[in-house]
Amino acid sequence: MTVTDPADVLRDPARLAALADTGLPDSGPEEIFDRLTRLAAHLLGAPTALLSLVDDRRQYFKSAAGLPAELAGVRETPLSHSICAHVVAGGAPLIAGDTSADARLRDNPMVTVFGVRAYAGYPVATAGGQVVGSFCVADTETHDWGDAELRALADLAAVAACEVERRRAETVRVRGEQGVREAEGWYRALVEQSIMAIYCYQDGRFLYVNPKTAEIFGRGQAELQQPGALERIIHPDDYPRMAENIRMRLAGEIPTIRYTLRGVRPDGEIIYLDVHGTRTDLGGRPALIGVGYDITDRVRAEREREAAMRARDRFYAMASHELRTPVSTVMLYNDLLLGGMYDPLTAAQREAVERSQSSARHLLDLINDLLDLSKLEAGRMDARHDEVDVAELVRSVAVELTPMAADHGSTLSLELEGRPGPVVGDGLRIRQILMNLLSNAIKFGQGLPIEVRCAAEEGGGVSVAVTDHGGGIAAEDLPRIWEDFVQLGSGDAAGTGLGLPIARRLAELLGGAIEVVSAPDAGSTFRLRLPGAPAEVQG
Repeated sequence: MTVTDPADVLRDPARLAALADTGLPDSGPEEIFDRLTRLAAHLLGAPTALLSLVDDRRQYFKSAAGLPAELAGVRETPLSHSICAHVVAGGAPLIAGDTSADARLRDNPMVTVFGVRAYAGYPVATAGGQVVGSFCVADTETHDWGDAELRALADLAAVAACEVERRRAETVRVRGEQGVREAEGWYRALVEQSIMAIYCYQDGRFLYVNPKTAEIFGRGQAELQQPGALERIIHPDDYPRMAENIRMRLAGEIPTIRYTLRGVRPDGEIIYLDVHGTRTDLGGRPALIGVGYDITDRVRAEREREAAMRARDRFYAMASHELRTPVSTVMLYNDLLLGGMYDPLTAAQREAVERSQSSARHLLDLINDLLDLSKLEAGRMDARHDEVDVAELVRSVAVELTPMAADHGSTLSLELEGRPGPVVGDGLRIRQILMNLLSNAIKFGQGLPIEVRCAAEEGGGVSVAVTDHGGGIAAEDLPRIWEDFVQLGSGDAAGTGLGLPIARRLAELLGGAIEVVSAPDAGSTFRLRLPGAPAEVQG
């Protein structure tokens, strides 16, 4: 059997809260309680009667009749001087005809100092069962408490408990009402100041709209709550769909809905709203409540962006188709001049034509990059799904770019780790990615060695890491290398600023990714990861 420590009972937060809710501790004398203690003393022939309220450190005499002269005017004592605390801790009556013979009481100062020789007390509890005090009588002589006396004392204690509970319940009620008022205030503030349109609709009209709703539609709240307001504020093309949505919700066919519709302001301006609505019951009749968010600016921004994208795509197409032909023609004639088709060139002329050819090639690269970027962003670039030997592809690209590396003073080494298996992808696009990564390593490698490692990865994937030992990239610049037209280098090495963004998008198109690790003066490693081929392809 579990034995509860009396001190724990007295310290119980729920009990202390119930006691505080009565509002009686430290309150002054009240006739309603004083009559009860006087009656108790009279009926039981005891010199002293008390209504004691006990917390975790003291007992407070809410009412006292016939206290000894030594305690006259005393309103409280510490628990060490309290017999009533035993009643509260035990939650049961305590009847002692001779306190000196009771082991619980014989050493209590009320017995040893103030001469209490007999005691009878009953718990005073709330409706919830929290014992907050004791209604008791005490005698300076031993007293054989009779059954009739104890029944009378129990009845008086019950009356005292009823009044104590009434006080507690009143406090809780007032606090609850105050809480409701505060909650209503918060709720109203939230609704009235919300950035969302909030409404309640029933019987063919708005019962309520918040100020934001009126602001969005450019009309007064009172006007919106008039019958027929919906027909005036909803775009005619969207009204039938909205009316059907309302009908289905009111009929209970759908509980909630979310949709976008157009509204019309008094000046004819079209607005767009994202509406969330649900069904409820008010006064026993179906009603709708919901919120709407003004997405007009977002819709306009999206349309402007789409228009800009279309204009850009048209420009890219024009650049690709209208500029590629003349640039190719220039390059053809440059080749003819350099090949001696016409008169032999002087050294100065040859240098000038070579510069022209280099610039034309750079312009052609830009045109091709623009076309690729346009296709990628428009989702029009297709990728083949062939079995690709990435290791062989890397070897081929490395051989092709070795002369370019030598021109820049770099050596280019290739290392195969493990046995990289095939991937399913587009060999032409993978080659384009590898050409970009190796070309960049050569351009920015500062004539130092360049290592290419092709390795098998767990799950059948393949990774290709291209490492240079050039100047590296600062941490704050790393995110920018994937942005269109960003050029961190200078001079001929700067490129178009589209190579890496295109390479990354191509890798993602193939189900892979490109990662980079770099730091100033520590070089850079770009790693292309490609997923492995399915088992049936590898088998």
